[in-house]
Amino acid sequence: MGTQLEVPILEGLRTTLELAGYSTEALLVEARRALAAVLYKRHILTLAQATELAGMSMHEFIPFLASLGIATLDYPAGELEHDLRSIEEQWQTG
Repeated sequence: MGTQLEVPILEGLRTTLELAGYSTEALLVEARRALAAVLYKRHILTLAQATELAGMSMHEFIPFLASLGIATLDYPAGELEHDLRSIEEQWQTG
């Protein structure tokens, strides 16, 4: 298992989130996905790495990025080949 992060949430905010239907687990899922999207957009993570952090398949993560207006074809040099290999591996296993 990797590094654990902790985000303190004030009680009033927690109540607001719970009333909006966010359980602790739902917040964790959404936080991981949001972090993955931001780090991908900033070119800190590759598409494959961001997909893994988000806990989603490539088939789920690409439309998720699109829903946020984040392009998936904006590649710095060298990343395209790596991500294409990852996509090919997922297609073969999935």
